[in-house]
Amino acid sequence: MIMVCDRDYSITLSNNSANIILGAGESLIGQKCYQVLRQAGNPCFDCPLQDTINSGTIIPLVKFDERYNEYFEERCFPIMAADNTVKSFILYVKNITKSRELEEKSSQMKKLSALGQISSGVAHDFNNVLTVVLGRVQLMKKQISDPYMLKSLDMIEKSALDGASKVRKIQEFSRPHSKTLSQTVNLNEIIEEVVEITRPKWDVASKIRGILIEPIVDLQPDIFIMGDSSDIRNAFTNIIFNAIDAMPNGGVLSVKTQRTDGYVTVDFKDTGIGMTEETVERIFDPFFTTKGVLGNGLGMSEVYGIIKRHNGKIAVQSEVGVGTTIKLRFPAVRQKTAAAPSDRLDLTVTFSIYIIDDEEYIIETLKDFLSDLGHHVTTNTDPEEALDEISKQHFDIVITDLGMPGISGLELAEKIKALKSETQIVLISGWALNLKAKDIENRIDFIINKPFSFEKINYTLSEIEEKLLKIRQKQTQ
Repeated sequence: MIMVCDRDYSITLSNNSANIILGAGESLIGQKCYQVLRQAGNPCFDCPLQDTINSGTIIPLVKFDERYNEYFEERCFPIMAADNTVKSFILYVKNITKSRELEEKSSQMKKLSALGQISSGVAHDFNNVLTVVLGRVQLMKKQISDPYMLKSLDMIEKSALDGASKVRKIQEFSRPHSKTLSQTVNLNEIIEEVVEITRPKWDVASKIRGILIEPIVDLQPDIFIMGDSSDIRNAFTNIIFNAIDAMPNGGVLSVKTQRTDGYVTVDFKDTGIGMTEETVERIFDPFFTTKGVLGNGLGMSEVYGIIKRHNGKIAVQSEVGVGTTIKLRFPAVRQKTAAAPSDRLDLTVTFSIYIIDDEEYIIETLKDFLSDLGHHVTTNTDPEEALDEISKQHFDIVITDLGMPGISGLELAEKIKALKSETQIVLISGWALNLKAKDIENRIDFIINKPFSFEKINYTLSEIEEKLLKIRQKQTQ
C-alpha cells in the first residue's frame, strides 16, 4: 500500500492496494493516515516519520493489525521543501506476515541446531558416566551372593540401562539417522504398559484436582509391527500426556487398535477442549506449544519423527469443544519368535589387550573386568605414549576411545594398522556414531557404543577369537 500525505497527515494520493485494503475499495483521499491505518484520533506516538527525519535513514516500523490478524511494515519517506522542512511524505506499507513466519521457522531451526550440538556433548558425557556405573555394578554382581544386594544391584543396572536408552534418544534428536527396524513390537503390550506408566497423571493427579479421567482400551489381538519398543513407548506416552492436558475438566480417553489390509491402526481419542485448524496445522512444528511455560513444544514433533522412522503415518482430527483424535497407521507384521541367545561367549584363549581412553575410571573398569577373565591388560590415557608402546610390543587387541585430545581413535587406529596390520582394533565411543565404510575400512575391526555391558565386550572378544582362528587356518593351508 502506498499513500502520499501532507504535513497534516491528510492523504492526498493513494494507490489501488491501499484503497482496497484500507478503504474497502473507496478512495482514501482526504482522510488522515492515522485514522485509516490505526483507527486512531491523533497522530501515532510511534510514527516512523520523525525517527526517519532525525536519523537521516529510513526507519521501518512493524505493527500487528488485529483487523486482519497480519503483520505490516510501515516506512515513511519524507519529501523536503527548499527550507529543509517536511513538505509531505510517502507512506509505504507492506504485509510481512509470511516473511515473519519464515524467519521464525529459520530461528527455530537455528535453536534446534544449537540444541543438537549441546545435547550431543551432554549425551557423550552421560555415556561415559553410565559406562562406569554399569561396569561396576556388573563386577559387584559377580562377587556378591546376598539376594537382597543382588536385587538392589539389578535395579541399579536396569536404571542405568534405561538411562542409556534416554541418552540414545538425545543423540537421535541431535543427529537423526536411519535405524534398522529389526525388532517385532507388540503394540497392545506397549499400550497397556503406557496406560499404567501414565496412571499417576490421569488417575492420581486428576483425583487430587477433583476431576475424573477414564481410559477405555479396546485392543484387537495380534497387533505387531517392526520397530523399536522404547521409541514407540515414548511416542504413546507423549500422546496420552497431551490428551490428559487437553481435558482440564475431566473426560474419556479412548485407545483402540485394529488390523486391516496389511496395516495396524492405533487411535487415541480424547473428549477435551479440542484444537483450532491453525493449531492442528502447527502441532508437529518444533517449539510450538499451546501450554505456555508448561510446555517446550517438542513432544509432538518427537512423536512425528518416531512414527515416520517406523514407516508409519499420523493424522490429527480435532474440533474445538469436542475433542481430538490422533490416528496412527503402521505396516503390520506377524509375530516372530525370539532368537536363541548366543552361545559364543566362552573363550578358549586369553588375549594381550591394550586399552586407550582419556577417562581413567573407564580404563580401570575395563581393566578389572578383562583381568578377571584372565586376559593380559595394559592401559594408557595418552594415545601418543600408547602408540610408542604398541610399536615395540605385541598386542592381540587394542581397545581405543574415539574422542581423545591430540589424536582421535580413528587416526590412532590407522597408525597402529600401518605398524601391525594383524592387531585387532576395537573402537568404543560415547558419541552417536554415524561412520561410513570409508571411515573404518582397513582401520577398525569392531565398534562398541558406550555404555556397554560386559556381555557385549565378551561377545566381541569371542568374535575376534573366531576371526583370528579363521585367519590362522588360511595361513596353514
